[in-house]
Amino acid sequence: MRGDRPFFSARLALIVVISGLLLCCGSQEEKINWSGPARIGVVVPGNGPLQDEGEMLRFGASLAIEEAKGRVAGHKVEIIVYHSPCDAGGAVPLAERIVADDSINAVIGYLCPEPIRAVLPIYENAHLALINPTVSAEDIRRTGGRYLFPLLYGDGEQGKFLAVYVKRGLGLSRIAIFSDGSNFGNLVGGSFLNEANRLGLELVANISANPGEKEAARAVRLLESKRPEAIFLAALPKAASLFLIEHRRQNSGGVVLGTDKLAGLDFYETAGRAAEGLLVCQPILLDRGNPEIAEFIKRFEQFSKRSPNWIAVAGYDSMRLALEVLSRSGPERTVFFSALRKICQSGRSFRGLGGPVFFRANGTSQRPLFVAEIHNGQLRPAKPPTVTFPVALKGER
Repeated sequence: MRGDRPFFSARLALIVVISGLLLCCGSQEEKINWSGPARIGVVVPGNGPLQDEGEMLRFGASLAIEEAKGRVAGHKVEIIVYHSPCDAGGAVPLAERIVADDSINAVIGYLCPEPIRAVLPIYENAHLALINPTVSAEDIRRTGGRYLFPLLYGDGEQGKFLAVYVKRGLGLSRIAIFSDGSNFGNLVGGSFLNEANRLGLELVANISANPGEKEAARAVRLLESKRPEAIFLAALPKAASLFLIEHRRQNSGGVVLGTDKLAGLDFYETAGRAAEGLLVCQPILLDRGNPEIAEFIKRFEQFSKRSPNWIAVAGYDSMRLALEVLSRSGPERTVFFSALRKICQSGRSFRGLGGPVFFRANGTSQRPLFVAEIHNGQLRPAKPPTVTFPVALKGER
């Protein structure tokens, strides 16, 4: 009857929601079927410009295995390292070889988006979970499929988080955006602006400029006339460095914030002293004042004879996540995947060094974000180092 439809619709919606939660977070544990050692593949570049980053990820994952004494739930666990280039063509044959080896139970790795786009269908067809600790490309996170488990935030989330940080962390309200017009700049700038509007921040200027000294000088002059309290750099390193150089030369005011693309040593070498005081988004802060982080740094340095960066932490947390799941699921691929999918609520999160992580129904991860300040060419925790994110407005849930 017509009068029964609202109740029926509400009941149907409730059933759909509950069914979705059970699909993601079902409490039914699979029976462990364990025979032989578990083997986790770690895929990193073996040479080229990202070789050092690959070594950091490998050392972090290896340290986690070492601390577990190579065993989970009384069974042996092995790490198998593969070297894959950061291009799609070279990554595909290796991925096909990995999935053909039935002893590989899960994969951690890839530092570049191009190979991930190419290999994901291969892993999905083989029911092999891919834990990715370092790639933030939005298209991969949103369309990567159910077998991709990203531990890093998305690029768009950086923009949203920094808008929240401006309001809740710095207590500022008058904002400006400088964009280089790139796809990346448009993405993070749009995310920052949408969240700023949601939070009631006042946008005093939104300037887009092509990379170049004259364009940077013009943008700084325009922003100076608007007197923003905070400036968000929605830009890749080249345009951002030119802006900062002009910003310093013209002695302009305002706190300047940017994404993690502006956190590398190469960026500081380009921007020089103009980068001093820049606030950048980070997945974790290697703060020796934090006892847990300080202890990790000590163990990592003893193990690898090198100082860790955030990628080392990402590799460490990725392997610890895999080991935790293995302890409940055993090594069979589909059961491991099912157990990994159940880490999808704050109450069922995995606690990494960077804080709790869980996976949303669409495959993306929910995790804390942090802010670092560039000081004398080094990153140090900003004040405050983070704020609650995401944050709901009054009346929202």
